[in-house]
Amino acid sequence: MKLTAEQISAGWNTVEGQVNSVSPDLSAVNPPSEFRMYEPLSEAAHSFVRWAQSPHERIHLGLSQIDAEMRGIAAGEMSMMIGYAHGGKTLLLLHSLLQNRDKHIAMFIPDEPRQLILIKLTCMYHGIDARELERLVALDDHDAIDLLRETAEENFPHLAVFDQPLTALDMERAYNEVSDVWGQIPDLVVIDYLDLVGAGETVPDKATFVKSFGRRHDVPLLVLHQTSRSSGADGMKLTMSSGAFGGEQQATSVIGVRRKKYSIMAEMNEIINKLDKTHSERSMERLDALRYEAKIHEYTITVSLLKNKRPAGQLVDDIDFELDLATGRLTPLINGDLPKQYLRGFHDRQF
Repeated sequence: MKLTAEQISAGWNTVEGQVNSVSPDLSAVNPPSEFRMYEPLSEAAHSFVRWAQSPHERIHLGLSQIDAEMRGIAAGEMSMMIGYAHGGKTLLLLHSLLQNRDKHIAMFIPDEPRQLILIKLTCMYHGIDARELERLVALDDHDAIDLLRETAEENFPHLAVFDQPLTALDMERAYNEVSDVWGQIPDLVVIDYLDLVGAGETVPDKATFVKSFGRRHDVPLLVLHQTSRSSGADGMKLTMSSGAFGGEQQATSVIGVRRKKYSIMAEMNEIINKLDKTHSERSMERLDALRYEAKIHEYTITVSLLKNKRPAGQLVDDIDFELDLATGRLTPLINGDLPKQYLRGFHDRQF
């Protein structure tokens, strides 16, 4: 029998021993000195003061416009990145890990072997072509092999990657083990992705469990979540209803990740199918424009802030990043700049 997220979360709470005493129950006369649920609202003021005065304790993602509105992920909060499969979520996550190399991070990613995470981080951090690194390692190039070890031991010494299946018990054990090794609890827990969490039967159940995990351990959470099959596959704008079977309601903030090239290609195919029946000049002009855009967005991913519970925090519309196809590096495109890879290709075609 599978348990719900609420039942699993409740199971973590230590059951207090019953008092076996012949003394009369005086709780009706003397109110209990400790409460499980009740806390004076004034305590929230203390929590907010601590939050406001400790921005360094929050997790910032290295996305300047979005970070400015989110003001970081605080302990006990859950932020989500949503997007279609292979749409750039994990790349954006690794970009954020690069900005937090000084943090102790526990990463649960049963969907991808940890050696692939190390290779991607090595290429992104050092700006190395992934195919070239693979070629050198295959040739037993000691410099390339040493670079992998250097990346793990020196550049990301406090990143623990767990690529085993995500059962609730295993998450708890792994969290406790890495806390013992480091002598402190993680500064951030990452889950890639939500549907792989082995707790509860539905996605909302899984999200409830994960959020309770973060609150119980007082740790920030960054959770990746795939969009439904009908949302995001074509690269169209994401919304709060794009998540597969829910779950995003539990998040303090939701970041959308998509590839515009897919929406451009979908529109191109639609026009091409119509051209079989009509060859209007307007359709041909639109098709030419789309071909131009498709070449540009071959090298981009697009990020937006879809949900933000922070007081006075705003949402952020599409921000384009250049995706270096060789290294995986992400660079924001400012003021309508074109991707350097596109410009290099354009220059090569001209000459």
